[in-house]
This record gives sequence, structure tokens and C-alpha cells, in this order.
Amino acid sequence: MTKFLFGLVMIAFTSFCGYLLAKKYRQRKLFFRQLYEFNERFLTEIAYYRRPLREFVSKYSYRGEFGDLLENFFKSLEGEYVQENTLMDKAHFSFLKEEERRVIEDYFLMLGRGDSASQRGYFSSMKEQLSAVCVEADNTCKKYADLYIKIGFLCGLLILILMI
Repeated sequence: MTKFLFGLVMIAFTSFCGYLLAKKYRQRKLFFRQLYEFNERFLTEIAYYRRPLREFVSKYSYRGEFGDLLENFFKSLEGEYVQENTLMDKAHFSFLKEEERRVIEDYFLMLGRGDSASQRGYFSSMKEQLSAVCVEADNTCKKYADLYIKIGFLCGLLILILMI
């Protein structure tokens, strides 16, 4: 009976380990979804309201790493936060590829710079690219996040079978 209970605990533990290993896919999905929504809202902002950038950002709440990125962006605008001329440190944004990190930094360097027509053009051109990356992040999250959890469960089940 104790072997069986220990095996059930092992299944729960390995399933949880699979859940933890899938974290980067969920972070990536949330990050790009929020970036896409931010881009859509900013295009609307440029076209109609034209409020100051800080006021625009404060109207919406952002979670996770994207919220941290916005905080770093405003700190860099105020001159408080400068870390090797980058907004995104590799440790905190490890779920992003190097090219994606560079594109996002360029995106934020263009934010609030120039007239509304040039910004509208740039951010409209980014809309398709962000949409494609957002769909790709959703697909990989669906595929791999579930896979890691299932593999964790099956490893725990294998351990239970070997113990009994």
C-alpha cells in the first residue's frame, strides 16, 4: 500500500515537473499576445487619441515579462535604468530568441519617436510580423506545454509500474 501511495505522489511530482518545464512556452505565448494587443492599441492611439505615452500605457494592465519590459522602458526614458544599452536582459527574457529580442528592442526604440504618420507606418508594418509570431507562439505552447505534462505523467506512471 505504501508503494502505491508513493507511486501516486511520484506521478503528481513528475507531472508537476513537466508543468514547470513547459513554463517558457506559456511565458512566450503570454508575452507575444500582450505585445500584439499593445501594438493594436497603440495604432488606435496614434490615429485618434494621441495621449502621452505614459498615460496611454497606464490605461491597461500588463502582466508578466511584458509588464516588466514596459517598466524598464519607462525607466530608460527617465534615465534611471541603463543596463548595457538594452531593455531586455537575457536572464529575465530567456524564453525569447536572440533575433526576437533584437526586434522587440527596436520596436521599443521606435515607440514615441517621430511624427504620428511615420509611427503609424512602422507599427502597421509590425502588425503582420507580430501576428505571425503570436500565432506561432500559441501553436508551440499548445503542442509542447501539453507534451511536457504528458511526458511527466508517463514517467511517473513508469516509476509506479517499476516499483510495483
